[in-house]
This record gives sequence, structure tokens and C-alpha cells, in this order.
Amino acid sequence: MKKTYTKEQKEKYFKSLREQWQVAKKHAQNGGAAEYEAMIATHGFNISATGYMLVSMQMKAQNLDGIPYLDAKTFNGWKENGFKVRKGEHSTLSGITWIGIKPKDEEDETKTGYAMPKAYHLFHRTQVDPI
Repeated sequence: MKKTYTKEQKEKYFKSLREQWQVAKKHAQNGGAAEYEAMIATHGFNISATGYMLVSMQMKAQNLDGIPYLDAKTFNGWKENGFKVRKGEHSTLSGITWIGIKPKDEEDETKTGYAMPKAYHLFHRTQVDPI
């Protein structure tokens, strides 16, 4: 059965994601985003400096070592790289992506779309085993 949420619950959830993003963005700017962008480019990640910082902050808070998106991947990301998430493990890290939403009335050129945050869950390398 699909769980339904009230409008207030959805607004609170999206507000929380936006706040997390803003905190990470501020840290990335203060910490020198160029350093993070260099790390991202070195490893060929398809992620922004803010997204990288968001996961990095979570890993530090949980005392997890490693490089975000190299040592923390989605369930399918680990699967594609020859690993499986151990049975019973729960994701403790999350990232945020932005989904572009087009206006309902595309013929009206005065209306513009918007971006909506969406969370995804990551597993640390300590939670996986080789297949």
C-alpha cells in the first residue's frame, strides 16, 4: 500500500531538504569549492560541489572515513561495481538531487518551471561485501 502524505508534511520535507542544501552550499563556499571540484573532476563524479559537501559533512558527523561517492554509493551503484549491500543494513547517508518541473501550461511562455529537491540514499563501504 502506497503511503500518502498531507500537504503540510510534504512542505516540511521539502523545506528540510532545501535547508540541508543551503548549509552544505555555505560550507562548500567557505571551504573553497575549488578543492571539492578538483576532487570531483579527479574521480569523474557527476555531482556538484554542494552535493559532494553534503555527503562529506554527513560522513564526518558519523565518523565514516573515505571519499563521498567513491566510498558511499547507492544500492544500485554498489551492485554495478560488483558489491552487495549486506542484508539488514540501512542507509545512514543521503544525497540531494534537483528535479526540473515543467509548468502545467507549457503554451503560456510567462510561466517558468522550477526545481524540486529529491533525496536519495547512500550506503558506506563498511556496509557492503563483494559479490
